[in-house]
Amino acid sequence: MPIPDALLIDTRPQEAYAQGHLEGAWPLDLSGPRPRLRTEEEVGALVEALQDLLGRMGYRRRAVLYDEGLTSRLARTAFLLGLAGAEVELWTEGWEEEATSTLPPRAEPTRPVLTPRRDWLLTADEAAVHPRLLDVRSPAEYEGRVHPPCCPRGGRIPGAKNAPLEVFFEPQGLLERLGLEPGEEVGVYCHSGARSAVAFFVLRSLGVRARNYLGSMHEWLQEGLPVLP
Repeated sequence: MPIPDALLIDTRPQEAYAQGHLEGAWPLDLSGPRPRLRTEEEVGALVEALQDLLGRMGYRRRAVLYDEGLTSRLARTAFLLGLAGAEVELWTEGWEEEATSTLPPRAEPTRPVLTPRRDWLLTADEAAVHPRLLDVRSPAEYEGRVHPPCCPRGGRIPGAKNAPLEVFFEPQGLLERLGLEPGEEVGVYCHSGARSAVAFFVLRSLGVRARNYLGSMHEWLQEGLPVLP
């Protein structure tokens, strides 16, 4: 099921991809890597690597990414490619019946000229002073009662308000519930920037200028920055 001028990307697990995918789709899940992004040099190095990756996959005008629903895999992968300058579209359903190919993708490498979307991203220093920051983790995580084994402790970024990810799957009336208006800027974060990428795309679709703190609490705690409670 080729889509004209589109780079198809399958963000599902490798096993699912092997059982059947859209013709020409590349397997790619960027929900795991956690690069340090405290400086503009670090941001620039990440963007350069992502642009090189897009070129090797044959990116031209847009990338269509699909998964079984609006998953954090899909959203974080799309966020990173969009940050690098790709035009990204999220395809959450309706592709399943066409996912029958088991052949590897083929592409001629390209050298796309892309403009990074720096305004999509928050660094730790920017998150620390952002006036409107939403923590999309669970209340237990937000309150510091639980935390992943990779983190030395729990807690939240000072000044952040809790908006659990579940609320973003009901976009009708979401902005009113969050006290937001179209055109307003808001920062979002979670543990590793994946759940917050889901919130990012939902808010962007509603006209809010969302920015994702990609490093989120994993980076925040590794850097020894202040936390509450």
